[in-house]
Amino acid sequence: MEKKLLLVDDEADIREILSLYIADMGFDVTAAADGLEALDRFEAERPPLVVTDIKMPGLDGIELLREVKRREPDTEVIMITGHGDLDLAIRSLKYEAADFITKPINQDILDAAIHRAFEKTNMREQIRAHDEHLHQLVQEELRTTRHKYHQLFEAAPSFISVQDRNLHITESNRLFKENFDEQYGAFCYRAYKHRNDPCPECPVIQTFEDGRSHRMETVVTTKTGQQYNVLITTAPIRDADGSITHVMEVSTDITQIRELQDQLTSLGLLIGSVSHGIKGLLTGLDGGMYLVNAGLAKDDQEKIEEGWDIVKMMVGRIRKQVLDILYYAKNRELEYERVPVDQFAEELAVTVEKKAQDRNVRFIRQFETGLGEFDADTGVLASALVNILENAVDASAEMPAETPGEVRFQVSGDAGAVFFDVIDNGPGIDRETREKMFTLFFSSKGNKGTGLGLFIANKMVRQHGGGITVSSAPEKGARFRIRVPRYHDETGSVQQ
Repeated sequence: MEKKLLLVDDEADIREILSLYIADMGFDVTAAADGLEALDRFEAERPPLVVTDIKMPGLDGIELLREVKRREPDTEVIMITGHGDLDLAIRSLKYEAADFITKPINQDILDAAIHRAFEKTNMREQIRAHDEHLHQLVQEELRTTRHKYHQLFEAAPSFISVQDRNLHITESNRLFKENFDEQYGAFCYRAYKHRNDPCPECPVIQTFEDGRSHRMETVVTTKTGQQYNVLITTAPIRDADGSITHVMEVSTDITQIRELQDQLTSLGLLIGSVSHGIKGLLTGLDGGMYLVNAGLAKDDQEKIEEGWDIVKMMVGRIRKQVLDILYYAKNRELEYERVPVDQFAEELAVTVEKKAQDRNVRFIRQFETGLGEFDADTGVLASALVNILENAVDASAEMPAETPGEVRFQVSGDAGAVFFDVIDNGPGIDRETREKMFTLFFSSKGNKGTGLGLFIANKMVRQHGGGITVSSAPEKGARFRIRVPRYHDETGSVQQ
């Protein structure tokens, strides 16, 4: 530290003598004749030490002390006073003066006071430098640590987001940003599920409530429509007071694990579901056979026909269920044949029309003319389309009496593909359900559905090289468009 000192005294001879003596002590001395001049010099040079007389005309030593401390609190100020001004000297100590010296000035006392004040200033400067160095070291370590954890955060093979109490996303890692349509301030449930309100049993909300980590398994949909089974784990983020300010949500992709588990466990679930279904079908089949036998015994043609209709219906349902099981359990090669599109569509309509009539649903056919032919495994493709058509009938049948149910079956085509459109005026399908409806064991029918129908229908259409798109909204009905390539070569590959 520079050994600079500001000397202030209104008596020129004292100012000159003290300046020479203090300069001999090794200090660079700047002298001022009064308080105002001293302030100007202090503002220009900012010396660490000030030695000033208390009684001066204009701005006295006490006012100078207060002004110096206001501008630079660490400056040490030594007061010079006469024997009769001890009360002023003591008052100066209250304003944080370093020391005071009485006149006539003893050189040894002045020497000790100046060196003591300088050492105090020098020590303070060393402490400040040490603190700054320590602060720099801490900041550098924090930057290094922050960089390491940021790299881990960004490179983690999981979808990570940080959310506040309103479930706003305040931060997310690279993998999350790449896969989900997220902006800071977006809601988690919109980015993951495209919902308008929080998910039931949201683990983030639970963590905010009890401060504990929670887990949940669910299906999320990326901005490109890709679906992942994820295991969500939450952890609270606390402030210095221990209050939870945010929750970190880590979603690990377990799609492959879930697929393996499904292959191992679904057979048991399938057997239970199918057994229950077949039991009901067999009961219906027994009823139909009873009516046929009763009609034969009594030569009652009406009863025979009624029973036979039931038998045919039950056999058809058994056939469908068996095909579902076969297609879930194992892929088989398709047996393509070239068939007229209108004939195929007509047979589908006849198959579903009876069910529509029974459910008081109006069934409308809208087939283009000149549809030509296409290649299909008719048994497989018909099973898929009947499943979708019957679902549409079931949905339209839920409409209130004042709004009759209606299903439109439209068939069209171009040079490369045939399009089957199934349009209903039912209650509609929300986005979350649309994104899950083709996944295994997902059913919007509750206990009435097995969760196999649409999964297998989609599998059958995709095996033909086609695809299914769904457009719908709650209370607006639904439209399923099934696209099937028109021609395949001998190996089953699509011909362009």
